[in-house]
Amino acid sequence: MESDIQHLLTTLLQRDINDPCLLGTVITSVDVSRDNQSAVIKVHGMKREEADLVTERLMRLASHFEYELRRAMQRKRIPHLKFSWDSNLDQGNDMVELLNKLHRA
Repeated sequence: MESDIQHLLTTLLQRDINDPCLLGTVITSVDVSRDNQSAVIKVHGMKREEADLVTERLMRLASHFEYELRRAMQRKRIPHLKFSWDSNLDQGNDMVELLNKLHRA
């Protein structure tokens, strides 16, 4: 189910959403709870400083995404979607930057 949700949400972001703030936003992972009641969608974008804005806008679109997922997956119940910034990528980038600085020194 997680890979289906990730694929469909990626398609919906590209096809349905015309928000400049969300350009370049990618879905890095989908974690569905054991009872299939909720799903945490981890996202990342081009600008770390816009993380709160990106997740806020995606949360506003959650009901649209849930409706489209229900239609596409032909299920009565779709997990409630919660969007969260994937800070792991930021931490990895910070580590690479630090290593590069040490290498140059």
